Amino acid sequence: MSLLINQPSKLLCFGRKRPVLVRSSPLLNNSFSSSFPKYLPCIVILADPCGGGRGRALTRWHNGGPKLTLEEIRKKRENGLKLCRELDKELGTIGSSNGWLPTLKEGVLALRDMNLNPKRISLPPLVALPHCQTQYVTNVAMSSSSPEDEDCVVAVKFLGPQISFCRPAQSNPEWINIRIENPCFFSSPVIFSKKKDMFRIVGSGGHLIGSWDLHKPSKNPKLQSLRFQNLPKLTMTKQDLLDSCYTSEHLVESRTTGETFLVKVYKITTMIGQGYPIMKTQAVKVFKVDEDGNAVYTQDIGDETIFLTNSEALCDPLSTSLSWDLPNYVTIFDLDEDITVELADQKSSPLLSNGVSSSLPQNPLSVIMYDDSCGADLGKLVIRRAGHITPLEKKMPLKEMGMIGSSNGWLATLKDGFVGLQDVDLNPVASDTDPKHISLPPFVTLHHCQTQIVTNVAMSSSSPEDEDCVVAVKFLGPQISFCRPAQRNPEWINIRVGSPCFFSSPVMFSKKDDMFHVLGSGGHLIESWDRHTQTHKPKFHRFWFKTSPNLTKANKELLDSCCKSEHFVESRNTNETFLVKQYKKTAEIINGIARMKTVALMVFKLDKIAHLFYTQDIGDLCIFLTKYETFCVPSSSFPGLFPNHVQILDSEETAIVNLADQNWNF
Repeated sequence: MSLLINQPSKLLCFGRKRPVLVRSSPLLNNSFSSSFPKYLPCIVILADPCGGGRGRALTRWHNGGPKLTLEEIRKKRENGLKLCRELDKELGTIGSSNGWLPTLKEGVLALRDMNLNPKRISLPPLVALPHCQTQYVTNVAMSSSSPEDEDCVVAVKFLGPQISFCRPAQSNPEWINIRIENPCFFSSPVIFSKKKDMFRIVGSGGHLIGSWDLHKPSKNPKLQSLRFQNLPKLTMTKQDLLDSCYTSEHLVESRTTGETFLVKVYKITTMIGQGYPIMKTQAVKVFKVDEDGNAVYTQDIGDETIFLTNSEALCDPLSTSLSWDLPNYVTIFDLDEDITVELADQKSSPLLSNGVSSSLPQNPLSVIMYDDSCGADLGKLVIRRAGHITPLEKKMPLKEMGMIGSSNGWLATLKDGFVGLQDVDLNPVASDTDPKHISLPPFVTLHHCQTQIVTNVAMSSSSPEDEDCVVAVKFLGPQISFCRPAQRNPEWINIRVGSPCFFSSPVMFSKKDDMFHVLGSGGHLIESWDRHTQTHKPKFHRFWFKTSPNLTKANKELLDSCCKSEHFVESRNTNETFLVKQYKKTAEIINGIARMKTVALMVFKLDKIAHLFYTQDIGDLCIFLTKYETFCVPSSSFPGLFPNHVQILDSEETAIVNLADQNWNF
């Protein structure tokens, strides 16, 4: 029984090119694109959608069919590079589906057939819903092999809460734009299920699937919870490794057998090359999903081969239909790696080798939980005070189209691309209509990034009016921006983060390090910026988890299916640094909306040599996890707080966790 990754033989690779576009994978059989000859199925991996000087083009074909001479191989390579150059003019490919390449230019999406004389179909301009974005696309999926089919629907999943559908063959096609409420779907790709005749998205952790019926339009998806069964037996060391990985989930359907598989891929940074973290797959888990929502771990997918690319996931019996000698395999084509995993031969090891808010009042401590529009030009802040059960509601003049974060007692708001910083006096009797307000310059969006959806905001000091204060805004996706508000002519410094493991992570300011940090998904890697340097080049640091709680097999299975988030928090009183792992799962579904609750917390203490040790004793400290910021305070300084506790305060739940009482018997 194995989760060991086996490295395949090297494939024909075009090498590194300039940052062109996204990957595509038009594998062929009767269900897919007919634009390639059957004897030469190709997978074209074009480039990183975020640029960064890293591009790649790769073509692979099967063992059957006529042999190619060196001259024919050279021509194929030249054609591939020519394709890259041609597509570069389109300002970026945003995915691929069924052999068609969608491109995006000035908000207009076009579909291009992968043929020698490519056909091009233009769709209407994309429309962004309020507080959504349409610049950064997760992927594109089509319901049939050609957008010219009368009943074909094109689905575009954006990074964040928006998904859009369009029927290109209609006389006047329009986009149907839907907001997805559950954050566990924000980074997930969309697929089309021919078996269900529905578009489907699997949530982070794999515990939830959302589906849209083509024939019954609905804003809310049909939700299905999954139950994981028959998971592999892992040692504590192996489980700790996987828990520190950047994890992605892929829903894939075999169009020949009708089976549905959920594939979980675990990646970790193995090296940092030219300022860019290179991530490698450590383990792959495949689950067979039945009609009742049972996800059963399996090492036998029969004659099938699963292909995972950044554009789409495919599953077909390539070993017989295309003379490909890879039955029961998972093949991963990525910008960083090209590997093949033989499911039946996996060994037992998955290893390839292993802030306090100083402007908040000291009595009582108050935390901004979330904001809510309440009509006219006012918004309602919901504030939780330590020792109080009933939250404080305070109206604010939020004309700026809504909050995008808070830090050190200041609200960050956004209107027409301009950021405003607004002082929040948490005294209930203070004026609601005349708070202090500081305007910052409009955001500048980097190429293939977006600045509509903000992950969070952090400040390096208690007031943006301080001369050396730096404000950091982390966007959902690859962009982070810095600004010094007190400068005479403040400007944004825009930086592209290095790896997708940082795309959904918040930014925090470390007073101890005097740096801004972004913690990668899984918690194994951190990216940091020194606010005093002018190079703006990030530093990367690896973390090693040395101890972890003893978990039963059932607990491991539960946590592995959860939506997991990591929070980096610093105690400015004790000079200690902690990493908090929060595991959430759908607790109930009300009116088509899944409500998520925390099922477990793990706190790790960081030592001076980047080792993380699980702990259930943080002394007199109390850690707060909120929607907008995470911080740590001594409980003895604030009435109503308890030592050695973690408080969770957001719009979905309010919980207090006593770390010493955790027994891991869920």
